[in-house]
Amino acid sequence: MCLPAARPRLADLTGILLSLTCLIHCLALPLILLLAPALSRWIALPEGVHAAILLLALPAAAVAMRDGWRRHRRLVPAVFAVAGLSLLALGLSAHEGWIAVANPAAADRLLTSAGALALAAAHLVNWRWRHRGGGHKLPA
Repeated sequence: MCLPAARPRLADLTGILLSLTCLIHCLALPLILLLAPALSRWIALPEGVHAAILLLALPAAAVAMRDGWRRHRRLVPAVFAVAGLSLLALGLSAHEGWIAVANPAAADRLLTSAGALALAAAHLVNWRWRHRGGGHKLPA
């Protein structure tokens, strides 16, 4: 069982891990598939992987950003998290064909990669500010 103080740390770690997983999926998997088309049958991920990552990232970001706000009172990490989650949702929308784009695969990769980077940055900044100076509010 996680101690209350450990939950936000776990949420940040989970958010960073999910963001990096998303980024690897978006950038490395297409490169591997381009280099070895025969492997695509064995490497293909289930259709729901984009939605699953987003559904896991939402609560991790919410818990981490809430605790961060309570400790450092800075909105920057939350703004980056909202932007990242929004870009991930747009990437999912492009992937599923819910929004009209000229090249859904490219839009999915671009939006999801940008979202993963923004969300990872949000968690890293939140972590840094939350643990700096004993968790007290930092000067602006």
